[in-house]
Amino acid sequence: GLALKSRSHTARRPQVDMERETPEAAPPPTFLRGEEASSGSSSARARFERLIRRVQAEVCAALEAVEEGSGGGGVVFREDAWTRPGGGGGISRVLQGGHVFEKAAVNVSVVYGVMPPDAYRAARPDAAAGVEKAGPVPFFAAGVSSVIHPNNPFAPTLHFNYRYFETEAPQDAPGAPRQWWFGGGTDLTPSYIIEEDIKHFHSV
Repeated sequence: GLALKSRSHTARRPQVDMERETPEAAPPPTFLRGEEASSGSSSARARFERLIRRVQAEVCAALEAVEEGSGGGGVVFREDAWTRPGGGGGISRVLQGGHVFEKAAVNVSVVYGVMPPDAYRAARPDAAAGVEKAGPVPFFAAGVSSVIHPNNPFAPTLHFNYRYFETEAPQDAPGAPRQWWFGGGTDLTPSYIIEEDIKHFHSV
């Protein structure tokens, strides 16, 4: 996370400033702001937003197809969208009570915010030199995440999260270089260990 791990229950975590969310009737074409919001933008931010929204649609369609083919009545995802006044937003899609899946969620988010220097050092200790006395650090983050819970206890729960994170120069150090990185991963949480499933998961 962005916060430093505390060794004491009384230690204060650095706060990351973000605007409140506003529900939307339907997702906008993009959650980006400024010139990057144009449909033809080739910035890393725009390309990654298009990627995660496509991944969300493809994963949801695949899970719905499994439900449809199971004879369980074709349960589908319910969608909620939200935005923030200064840019950013997200789409949450949740499926519940399926024949195959007890519950599944596939979410995307695009976030603009400001983090204090100590949170930046916790997130990027290898790139934080020179920001010891610098002011708040504007950041951009976008990601797609999912948790899938099958009804079958012999089928493991699956989780994945993939994200792109970018920081601008600290407000008190305008000449500092911009930093960016990717993160995330995929994992299984089985109730019963089946070695063949584990080998398959790590081979694909």
